[in-house]
Amino acid sequence: MASNFVNGSVKIADEILDQIAVTAASDVYGVYFEDDQAKNFSFHSKNPKSKVSKYGNNLHFNLNVNFDRDVNVRKSVKNIQENIKNVVENMTGISVTRVDVNVLNLDI
Repeated sequence: MASNFVNGSVKIADEILDQIAVTAASDVYGVYFEDDQAKNFSFHSKNPKSKVSKYGNNLHFNLNVNFDRDVNVRKSVKNIQENIKNVVENMTGISVTRVDVNVLNLDI
């Protein structure tokens, strides 16, 4: 995503936007991501599932998460969406209009 300013421009790579979103989602209690390399689950994996798409000047995130046991899924998903929107908008100034959260696993 690129923005122009009086003294130049700034380009933010999609990978950086994904990292910001994953970090914001990780701040929510009970969230963890699948680690593809080890084929097990960890709270901070090297390859979390996140994808950002640009629609005009807005961002849409698609995030795959796993939940620990004893979490309220509905409340946690809402917290993830709000946290990603707030963190990305505050850090980059780019509007986030949609955050889709796919729950892949719920430990029971």
